[in-house]
Amino acid sequence: MKNVIDFLSIKTKKQNDQLQRLFHRANSLKNPQEINKLVDEKTLALKDHKMFLAFLAYLEEKHLEPATIFKEVLTLPQFQFEAQYAMNWQSVVQLCFTFLAILKESDPTQYEAFILNK
Repeated sequence: MKNVIDFLSIKTKKQNDQLQRLFHRANSLKNPQEINKLVDEKTLALKDHKMFLAFLAYLEEKHLEPATIFKEVLTLPQFQFEAQYAMNWQSVVQLCFTFLAILKESDPTQYEAFILNK
């Protein structure tokens, strides 16, 4: 049984590596086609929704606007984002990716405006 390949974890790791490379550059919104491609490939799991809702509750408690945080994680360099918000950049990138997948599914017009930085 050890030889069975866990395709889901391989896909998740590959997706995380792509996110890391794309979002690690400051001003990631300059590459909306790459973001869109990754969002199209994203499969949301129940745990993604739970983590996202918990993060929204945290932001509400801290009186921070979610859209602002998600824009900032895409536009600021990692060190600057972490210094300004005292949040783990990689975790917020994952949550931003979940946000984008949910937004694209529920409101494609708003999603497009977000990634095109309008």
